[in-house]
Amino acid sequence: MRSFLTIFFIALIFSSGVFAQETTALVLDSQSKQAVPFATVQYGPHSGVITNEEGKFSIGSSLSDKDSLSISSLGYFPYKLTVKDLKALKEQVIYIKPANIELKDVFLTNKNLSGKQIVERVKQRVNSNYNFDLSHKKIFYRESNVNNIRRFDLIVDKSTFPEINQDLMTNISRKVPKMSDSYKEVLGDLYGNYASQKLQVIKAANLHNPQSTAGLTELTDKLERILRENVKNNSFLKIKTGILGVKVDAKELEKEMKEEKKEVVKTDEQKEKDKQQRLKYLQSSAQTNIQGLLKSVFWNEDISLDVFEKQNKYNFEVEGYTQMDNSIVYIIAFKPKRGANFQGKMYVNTADFGVHRLDYQNLKPLKKFRLLGISTASDVYRGKMIFTRAENGKYDISYLEREKGESFGIDRPLTIIEKNKFVAGRRKQNELDMEIKINAGQVTKHQLVVYETQQVDEAQYKARKTSEPFEYKTFKLYNPDFWSGYNIIEPNAAIRAFTAAEEEKVF
Repeated sequence: MRSFLTIFFIALIFSSGVFAQETTALVLDSQSKQAVPFATVQYGPHSGVITNEEGKFSIGSSLSDKDSLSISSLGYFPYKLTVKDLKALKEQVIYIKPANIELKDVFLTNKNLSGKQIVERVKQRVNSNYNFDLSHKKIFYRESNVNNIRRFDLIVDKSTFPEINQDLMTNISRKVPKMSDSYKEVLGDLYGNYASQKLQVIKAANLHNPQSTAGLTELTDKLERILRENVKNNSFLKIKTGILGVKVDAKELEKEMKEEKKEVVKTDEQKEKDKQQRLKYLQSSAQTNIQGLLKSVFWNEDISLDVFEKQNKYNFEVEGYTQMDNSIVYIIAFKPKRGANFQGKMYVNTADFGVHRLDYQNLKPLKKFRLLGISTASDVYRGKMIFTRAENGKYDISYLEREKGESFGIDRPLTIIEKNKFVAGRRKQNELDMEIKINAGQVTKHQLVVYETQQVDEAQYKARKTSEPFEYKTFKLYNPDFWSGYNIIEPNAAIRAFTAAEEEKVF
């Protein structure tokens, strides 16, 4: 019985070498005064940071005042300053100037290419433009999960069970947490290429907010107690939702309740084993998710983003030109035709047809399902890819982001009938008829930042191990000191505001 109630009241809801950071700065557009997200802040030939979606970045004390920073972003002139200059700025705000590109600046041989012709050249030159060699990348990975309940209604049509009425169901609906968020962060070394990777975790944190369900638990316990106390000996409950149904015997119900009250006491050895299992799972899941991000880059076949694989399904338009570092870049917008799913923009180098950046989002659900009052829809699929061109002319990953989301709905009847064939007269003893109407959604965002890339040979790659111990903490309150001394992408406002009722737990 508890399992059944849990399914309907809880489980369906939440199917769910570095430097110290001492100076935080903000990069703004000098004309609009708006934040410039995902700008590259370079402080070495193969080292740098990236601004977050709010235009913020941090540098640390290992850089001297004489060290130089170079800030670049699509559509802006490069901006250089020293660490000393940055510290002297008022409120550490850096203004960068938008670049105005004239057609006479564009290579004449490429000037008359159509959007589709440019995209075809992008695909043709993938192998020569991008770095597919084995490498060692210093990375930071963040996973964000947000669950929202837009509707949770339990409507009682009929009830002969004492105390089970609309007031109880309304209170249960009100106690269901309407929002839950969590964030997982991993700093590490990634070895390999686009095909295979090994992740060595250095440090990890989990910001987890288990919304208080004490009130909901109390109410569902009350509901179960009412049912248990009113089910007579030799009775059974017939639980139906539409044409589906199960039977629960009174003795089985009593046995289940007793077993659930048993507390499991773990030994120190079991606790240590559980800890090691958690660390192993975190490392494995982070590597799997990073692997998924790398396999979703635009040139791969059999991925959801089919803009390059199925070009005939899209319209490509050259909207203009902009600047990236010292290169002139096409701005190409793409829109669907003939049933395609995505729209977005790509920024393509006019000289070598390498993609500096690609932004995309779906316009309609990728998948939908509806049957017997249950519906699901994969209605969010968006992201961005940012590549940096190295001194050797090859493009390397700088930033990957992918957001996937699903909506979930239930609109079904629920009937609970108590029957007893050993009681004289009518077999039906009690009945509860109600409607369950739930609408919820979940969005998961994966972000991968690459700070430094160095080539490695096959022997170095094979020698790498991924089982070394690392520090891992779970927090119920955002802790700005946890990453002190390490390089990460700055947290956004939602993460900085993160808080939960429980205190932090250290593993």
